[in-house]
Amino acid sequence: MKRVDVSTDEMAKFEGKWVAIDPDKQRIIAVSETLAEISPLVSGKVGEEKKIKAYSFKVPRKDEGPYVL
Repeated sequence: MKRVDVSTDEMAKFEGKWVAIDPDKQRIIAVSETLAEISPLVSGKVGEEKKIKAYSFKVPRKDEGPYVL
């Protein structure tokens, strides 16, 4: 996992990678090859949802459509 502080407007440069996005600031805060690497930022326990720091998104490549999980 690589920590970053980048605007979501620049998401295209992370195509094919998982990003963690801060929902309050709408900024990319981490980038990784796998969801497991950013899981500490995007997951939490039931009842502690407000402690989750970010949400995850896999940036599609130019030749792919959006991912639906």
